[in-house]
Amino acid sequence: MLLLDTSAASEFMHRRPSALRRLRDEDPSTVYLCTPVAAEICFGLSRLEAGSRRHRLLTCEFGRLRAALRWTDWSEPASLAFGHWKATLQQRGTPIEDLDLAIASIALSLPARLATCNMRHFARIDDLELVDWSGSDPS
Repeated sequence: MLLLDTSAASEFMHRRPSALRRLRDEDPSTVYLCTPVAAEICFGLSRLEAGSRRHRLLTCEFGRLRAALRWTDWSEPASLAFGHWKATLQQRGTPIEDLDLAIASIALSLPARLATCNMRHFARIDDLELVDWSGSDPS
């Protein structure tokens, strides 16, 4: 199972060849989006000039992505993981944004690998299996 974080979903929405290939390499029935990712993407789209070409294109790509993938929501196990990791990261002095922590917590609760371009950011969370979607395809 693979959960796309916001950066990985954005790579797809921008039609980056490496993201398109990575997504094609996965079984579509095992790739998920989650509601915190949708919230972050909707925020980003809302910041664009309404009616602009960029806004139209990215909104269309987000629609395609939403229609093609399965969805998962915030759950009780994700809430428990969130509380644990928010406290742990705060105690370590290495907190991350709440929505990013929510995405990681959902991945941990499924369990799922997390596709991200933010490896260093999410590496703070032990036992979170990361898939690097930054840059070009691995050789």
